[in-house]
Amino acid sequence: MVEHFNDPIATAEAQTLKTKKHLVYLDSNLDLPFPTDFWYRYEISPIGTTPRPEDPAHGITADMVIPIFPNTHHPRDRPPIRPETPFPFPNCYHWIENDATVRIRRKDEQYDDTNAVELSAMQHVMIDIGFSDDYKRIDDFLDGQAEGDEGTAGIDDGAATIPSPAPTPPRAVSRASQPSRLSAHSGRAASRSEDTDSLPEGEIAKAHANPSLHDEGKCDPTVADIYRMDIFGLSHDDSAELLPLVDLWYELTEHLSADTIPSPLEFYKERDAIARIIHAARLRSPNVPTPLRNPDRLSIMSDDLSQVSAYSFDYPPPGPAPPVGDDTKPDRKSIDNGALWHERANRLHQDDFDGRGAHSAKPLPPASNADIQKPAHVGIWTRIRKRALAVIFFRRPPWSMQPPLLPYFP
Repeated sequence: MVEHFNDPIATAEAQTLKTKKHLVYLDSNLDLPFPTDFWYRYEISPIGTTPRPEDPAHGITADMVIPIFPNTHHPRDRPPIRPETPFPFPNCYHWIENDATVRIRRKDEQYDDTNAVELSAMQHVMIDIGFSDDYKRIDDFLDGQAEGDEGTAGIDDGAATIPSPAPTPPRAVSRASQPSRLSAHSGRAASRSEDTDSLPEGEIAKAHANPSLHDEGKCDPTVADIYRMDIFGLSHDDSAELLPLVDLWYELTEHLSADTIPSPLEFYKERDAIARIIHAARLRSPNVPTPLRNPDRLSIMSDDLSQVSAYSFDYPPPGPAPPVGDDTKPDRKSIDNGALWHERANRLHQDDFDGRGAHSAKPLPPASNADIQKPAHVGIWTRIRKRALAVIFFRRPPWSMQPPLLPYFP
């Protein structure tokens, strides 16, 4: 994550970090999986093996968790999340307000998801439904705290013993909106605004990579929101270097056991530690370009990626030419297809090259008896039928004569 700085200090500090393998839930992908990308952004939720640490300042209690089956223990008898495939650990929980954005490194070979523990779409939704009561409790707590702060603000300002009120914390309206020490900046706008606070002003302080695309004053707010979504991953995000770059494995039991699963708190400590190192390196080297997710993005359809390098055509073997003289004509009732092809090929071959000087051509050699194909009987009615079919198939389709109701590409 710090190699692009070529900074000995940052490299030494990064090498001293003690990183671990963490158990996480892949919530959603934030980038389209272009095959030439080096990494892809994902929103993850670290999995804990204990109840969630309390956060009294924001109304978060230890029982705001959801067990993962086969774990069924919960202080309020909350039903567990049931994966479609067996989950190997008996002591795991989903924590509320526990989201982070990471960069998952692309593997040279394809990921084998046959070993992945998967949730159905309904069970994925059940995570949010299971936390709905907890968010209501947090919302009620923040409402009461806001009312208390308003009452405190009405006291006479002359009382020196009354401290000034703290700013009202925001209301919890979704899984990623409530600020806490475990909350991650899952939104891209929040990531750009908060992760670049300590970056110096200038070329590297580009929270919005392309001002022409993100200037709300020049376009409709709805259009600006669509540009900020960057659904195709075409905009360069300088703050992406602050996101943890991780490897992913689906084989859970090969890397972890029930007793060795780290706490989500340790994941956030590692994330914050590497972010501080990158911030410091950026201050020392403000002009170092940020690493590109895909340096070949503009030539993604180049010939280097094409599987087709050459074309080859297989012509049918020529048949013998029919004996045609001055007073004889070929029998139309029995004409050999191979002979007819051979005669036409010779004629086209000579027409294309005779008299041009730069090319030389020889007529195709006559076919041997082994190449003689079975005769195809072609009569007058067969020719009429083929001509009628040709008229039908090569006629312009009627919907091309008028504006189409559906997209049509002639």
